Amino acid sequence: MNHLLELINPNNIIYDLKATDKENVISILVEHGVKIGSIADSASGEIIASLLNREKSMSTGIGSGVAIPHCSVSLVEELKVVIGLSKEGIAFDAIDKMPVHIFILLIVPKNKFQEHIKTLALIAKTLNLKEERNKLIYSNCYDDILKAFSD
Repeated sequence: MNHLLELINPNNIIYDLKATDKENVISILVEHGVKIGSIADSASGEIIASLLNREKSMSTGIGSGVAIPHCSVSLVEELKVVIGLSKEGIAFDAIDKMPVHIFILLIVPKNKFQEHIKTLALIAKTLNLKEERNKLIYSNCYDDILKAFSD
């Protein structure tokens, strides 16, 4: 994993995420994962509970308009990713208290968390730059994202 594009496909993005709060964001992202067949419907409740539990210990809103809600569960065998983009921003209890525009949901297999620490670092590093964040936030389709990140 050495590029953000490896996490993105035409189906796993919500371009105009509308949510009222943290719990709502997480539910919508997981439901989208179920809708696209990435997450088993039967696992969604436990995954949402695990994600919310993780948020209680420390917000995954890392600042600068980015949140990476994540959890490690035995319900998946490979990394699952759902991305939500909000031009307006949504309150997510981020460390800088600013609204979040980019949500990258990661559901990691229980036995593979170590290897996905690199994925978290890659996302944080890529989205550390305001211009990179804006490329994502203002994308309206998959082609916009491909164009923005293939430079």
